[in-house]
Amino acid sequence: MRAPRILVAAVAAMTMAAGTACGPGTDASAPSGTGPGGKPFKIDVLLGLSGDYAPVGKVMAQGARAAASVINQQGGVFGKPVELNVIDTAGDPVQAVTQTRKLVADGRPQAVVPGMVTADIMATAPLLAQAKVFMATHGPDPRLNDPKKYPYLFGTTYLRDQMATSLAAEFTAKGFKKVSLITAEKSGSVGAQTIKDVLGTKGITTNIVTVPVAAVDATSQMQQALDLDPDVLVLDSYGPPSAAIVQARTKLKPDVPTYASQNFSSGDLSENGPASAYDGVRLQSLSFAVKGHPTTQTQAFKAFFDATRQQTGGTLEFSMNTYVVTYNDVILAAYAAKLANSTDPAKMTAAIEKAGPAQIPYFLGPVNFSSSNHYPSFGPEWWAFAGYKGMDNSQIVPATP
Repeated sequence: MRAPRILVAAVAAMTMAAGTACGPGTDASAPSGTGPGGKPFKIDVLLGLSGDYAPVGKVMAQGARAAASVINQQGGVFGKPVELNVIDTAGDPVQAVTQTRKLVADGRPQAVVPGMVTADIMATAPLLAQAKVFMATHGPDPRLNDPKKYPYLFGTTYLRDQMATSLAAEFTAKGFKKVSLITAEKSGSVGAQTIKDVLGTKGITTNIVTVPVAAVDATSQMQQALDLDPDVLVLDSYGPPSAAIVQARTKLKPDVPTYASQNFSSGDLSENGPASAYDGVRLQSLSFAVKGHPTTQTQAFKAFFDATRQQTGGTLEFSMNTYVVTYNDVILAAYAAKLANSTDPAKMTAAIEKAGPAQIPYFLGPVNFSSSNHYPSFGPEWWAFAGYKGMDNSQIVPATP
């Protein structure tokens, strides 16, 4: 069953323990700080497994379990298989806070993925920071990248301005000076404003046109965007009303270069329209979501892809990023403990701040953290611009130029 279109933030009231993925290990004693009797390293993962967010939350849980499998195949943490405790919050910040308080009341967790969507994460992160808990998160809000406020929190995805910087470089190279950007009302406003601000630093003017979230026809808004006489049209909506935007472009057949941002490309492209509806559209995407890109040939990507397909029964049906975000969350938390040889959050933090790619070989993205920057910096090699020929296991099949 195809999931409903849901805004997920870069993009989850019962507790449910994930099965421990088995892999080779030893009987070595765990270092001090891992709990009585050297218990296995446990990562608590807050996801929406029920309610409107359930389809996406279950996919994110698959990504998290795939990461545990990869780690355990490499010997686990402290010589024992890492354990996941996946906790249902129904995608509700109130429930997320309730579950977080329960975790902290039971004793300081060893590591936590603090939520599924931005609202969850922004609600739970302060509580976990106060309790001095190590966090690995896919929340894209730049306010989270504040080591003074959140000293034990690390991001695993790109921040909004990095996506916008990639667009700015592409548009500068093409000589575009005037942009019409079409996005969803409210839900797309923050991301669209970030794009506008970053493009503005390059001397590129951006006019934003919004479409009601419940719109089934975006023809008038598309015409408004075209009447502004742009050098380039940008589709930036995630989920509703993406289909209406695609249909409006097909109807009006504009003779202007068109790009779809990563926000748009991470949605369900096939649900928005047939491949022919994207003729002439260049999709911005994280490079590992484009079939055949060099970043898909790495050891890290192959381990992710194989482990995730094992979790899904052989086929990936959601956007690639939906699986990747929680996969990376678990990978980073596990390596923090492995490298520190401890569950002390300060030691885990120091280990990640000093780590390079060789120390975290299965992280799917750049490993360039520091004491002043707790998010990875996704440079040009991590972005791609491709035509669209269809999807294959959540990867964009690029159209021949």
